[in-house]
Amino acid sequence: MKKSLICVGLISSTLFFSFDSFAQSKNVQDAYGKFKMVSPKNDAEKNLRTLEEAKKFIDAAAENTETKEDPKMHFYRGQIYMSLYEYSAQQAMASGNVDQTLLEGYKSKAAESFIFCLNEPKKKFKDDVTGMAEIKHNFLFESGVKSYNEKNFEAALMLFVQAYEVKHMLNLPAEDAQKNAVIMLREVTNKLTKGENKNDTLALTMLIGMHEVFPTEFTILIDIVNIHLRNNDIISAEKYVAEAVSLEPNNKELYYVLGTSYLTQGLNEKAEESLNKALEIDPAYKDAQYQLGAHLYNWANEVNKQAGELNANDPKLPELENQTEELLRKSLVVLEKFIESNPNDKNILGILYKTHNRLGNSEKGKEYKARFDAQN
Repeated sequence: MKKSLICVGLISSTLFFSFDSFAQSKNVQDAYGKFKMVSPKNDAEKNLRTLEEAKKFIDAAAENTETKEDPKMHFYRGQIYMSLYEYSAQQAMASGNVDQTLLEGYKSKAAESFIFCLNEPKKKFKDDVTGMAEIKHNFLFESGVKSYNEKNFEAALMLFVQAYEVKHMLNLPAEDAQKNAVIMLREVTNKLTKGENKNDTLALTMLIGMHEVFPTEFTILIDIVNIHLRNNDIISAEKYVAEAVSLEPNNKELYYVLGTSYLTQGLNEKAEESLNKALEIDPAYKDAQYQLGAHLYNWANEVNKQAGELNANDPKLPELENQTEELLRKSLVVLEKFIESNPNDKNILGILYKTHNRLGNSEKGKEYKARFDAQN
């Protein structure tokens, strides 16, 4: 009798185990069944609802010991989460409401499952994953080109980013998609910051989101800095300046762009510092020479104007007069280096003869005035 009871117990346990395994396997199949209902013919809302249903089934399978190491489950899971990322990103781009945490979560889960398929010993779905990635990348890239040709830069940006993400999550190169995405981002940013319907807030949100995707693209960092400077948010601007400098510490163009950005915001000291840094890297950098020399000259005129508005007995007057002379002398040092390699630049010749005359060096002033007149 005892032996029979033991056998009955074993049979019951086996039946229970088989039912549980079947249930979890069914979750995998149900997830894929839902996923197959997603179609470009549907609107994004409908597809997202369908994907959320598929997600419930695949999440259950991913948590169960019987299926969590199943390559097929991971292959389906990767596709479901990748689609969730794509459709959610589309909605975020259209609305301007970007939930970066949600998007990163979807992308992370997709990558986790696809990489599992690439690395598992039998590599049963390796070719499926790489083939899927190639097909999806090419479709998204070509769709991005089509949107660009139609001048729908917002859609093109989204599509190029998605094309990049498909390969990047599998550690596959996608340089062309990245390059085009950055170009489209500049188009969209210009539209939002310089167009008729300006929206710095949306532009900044998009730029910061793209900085998360392309953390080594310092042109994105510079655009973020420019918007923060326009909004007088110096603390935030300096944070991204530091990131840009850490990426390209010896990039003279970076410091030049920063210098000109500071100039447009009237941040004279910071502009001088950045342009001098560019010249430390390349003393013959003529764009920085021109910009710095002209900046110092214009700054001297601003200070001189302030001095002219004071009474003769004002104690601040000598200080402003000294500052004016110091700025003019610094301007001369830079611009005379510039004119050596650009001897016929009329604007700089004009500044040089006026500056020498103001500083009492009439002979030099006459020399540059003759060269200035010769350009007429």
